[in-house]
Amino acid sequence: MQESEEFMSSAEFVDMMLGQVHPVILSNEQHSEHFSHHGVGTAFVLEYAGELFVVTAQHVLNNQRAGHDELRILLRNAPLSVLFDQHAVFRDESEPDLDSDLVILRVVKSQHAALFAAGLASLDAACCAETEDFGRADLFHVFGYPDEGRGYDYDHRVLDSQLHWLRGQLIAPGIPGLSTIKIVDDRPDDFRGMSGSVVIADVDGVWRFAGMVTLASERNDLLNFIPAEKIAYNLNEMILMDRVRLKKRGHHRP
Repeated sequence: MQESEEFMSSAEFVDMMLGQVHPVILSNEQHSEHFSHHGVGTAFVLEYAGELFVVTAQHVLNNQRAGHDELRILLRNAPLSVLFDQHAVFRDESEPDLDSDLVILRVVKSQHAALFAAGLASLDAACCAETEDFGRADLFHVFGYPDEGRGYDYDHRVLDSQLHWLRGQLIAPGIPGLSTIKIVDDRPDDFRGMSGSVVIADVDGVWRFAGMVTLASERNDLLNFIPAEKIAYNLNEMILMDRVRLKKRGHHRP
């Protein structure tokens, strides 16, 4: 990610975030005579060890009674749907469970070049802001798709959604295992749909991946998020397990 927003125009920065952060779309293809997709929530793209992953909150799927195989990410600049070849669910319960409310899907590697050409962008999870850095962050930035501003044109089968950019400041954690920020600027009327949003910390003038939103407090303008180092740890575990699996089969992943 660009180290600071001052290196690019606001329009260029927002365009980059539109490539990194996406509205959750759930397939409903068995009802294709109507609009075949629906959904509420946010997902974003991470890069780690040469792989691309789409990350969202597990409760986003659970609350909509959807499986990981129903998740779709569509690009603005080309009629491409992101394909996945592996997933990991870290908690399969209807309620978020502290820092385990995660589902991570690996993007098919053969699709990377076409996706980047179509405008996909990613955050480097290996260079994330760690929790010990959070106290030095001047501001936290949250990018996501609340239900507000999302709509469907059933006649033309078009999804319309608006990326929201929220700003917050770190406060004492309200829930063990999570970090908490208080929104200090404009916010949507309802936080519904912000679960799965990416959090970026401005630490010493450098913008870095800081975590994923999992719980909100509407009344107090609070967003709780899973720290990035926890997500990076899980990505590493996924890669290690995949290597062990392939080694047993006598294969390797290029």
